[in-house]
Amino acid sequence: MAKLKLAVFDVDGTLTQVDSCWRFIHERLGTWKGGGEENAKLYFEGKISYHEWARRDVSLWKGISANKIERIISEIPLTNGIYETFNFLHKNNVRIFLLTAGLALLARRIAQEVNVEGYVANELEVLHGKLTGNLKVQVSISNKGEILEELFRKFDARRLYSIAVGDDLTMVPVFQKVGLSIAFNPQSKEVEKYAKITIKSRNLKDIIPAISRYIKSNA
Repeated sequence: MAKLKLAVFDVDGTLTQVDSCWRFIHERLGTWKGGGEENAKLYFEGKISYHEWARRDVSLWKGISANKIERIISEIPLTNGIYETFNFLHKNNVRIFLLTAGLALLARRIAQEVNVEGYVANELEVLHGKLTGNLKVQVSISNKGEILEELFRKFDARRLYSIAVGDDLTMVPVFQKVGLSIAFNPQSKEVEKYAKITIKSRNLKDIIPAISRYIKSNA
């Protein structure tokens, strides 16, 4: 029997065909050129913190209907092969958890569509059906490793019994703590450096052989 218990997935750029749900929403609302692009520039230049970046971004959406945001989220295309990959994990009794610095609305949509154990993501504050311009930050650029430790305790899944799949630097602390780390279409060489396996493909099911080998090696 396979000992693998937990599979942790990043969302944006890994389970979706867009790198950032934040930018996707900005472009649909017309707020990318109206502030979103400048906020991103300031963050990546080190002039504002991640929390400040997130706060500024969400403030641009104040007063917008939550239903409108949900409709935009529903337009984000999922990565090809996601259903086959998750079905494979389910058949092997592996619990799937989503860990993203993106938005809970997107994680929730995916969780409902492909049946995952749970997720941790950033939650937009809604009052009377509209966005307040505030955000509850639960996942930042740097705290995924700490959240993973909590998941280990919750699912009794030590390093050997866990895998992680992602594409960006937020996953590095996670890659360092799991038994099998897969950089799926990594955004940089730095991400590749910390992953045990790198897979570049348009279809998520191409990670199945690597996971299958890992399961067999730890059976």
